[in-house]
Amino acid sequence: MNFGAGAFYYTDKYYVAFSVPNMLKSTYLDYNGVKYGSTAQHYFLTGGYVFDLSPTVKFKPFTMIKTAVGAPTSVDLNTNFLFNEVFEAGVSYRFGDSFGAMVNYAISPALRIGYAYDYTTSALNATTQSSHEIIVLFDLNFPKKVSRSPRYF
Repeated sequence: MNFGAGAFYYTDKYYVAFSVPNMLKSTYLDYNGVKYGSTAQHYFLTGGYVFDLSPTVKFKPFTMIKTAVGAPTSVDLNTNFLFNEVFEAGVSYRFGDSFGAMVNYAISPALRIGYAYDYTTSALNATTQSSHEIIVLFDLNFPKKVSRSPRYF
């Protein structure tokens, strides 16, 4: 069993969120006193802001800070640009661990297709040097949309 909680606040231009997805410390397997698959409390803080550089270009820097009990804190710095509400490109950097890039294209207002690449610079690269991801974003476009989060352009 596990419990988690979080808060998310946003306006048309910025957002900030805090969450604790694992509020209970648990172990999934205890074999002869050796614990496997145990979880600790993780804390996530994220935020970002959208700047209108021109009528056709938006710039969104954002960050995420992650920490867990007994583990080092991780800081991600990211930025995306949106061109003509159709093409998006961005880069990311996780201090002491990795960097990456992504692009996506709006095939229609409700469907975006993209690609992301992440290269590991830490000791983890001995087993996993990089990752490739295909991105498919759907906007369900409910008729009674109250507002739209700037977390997603």
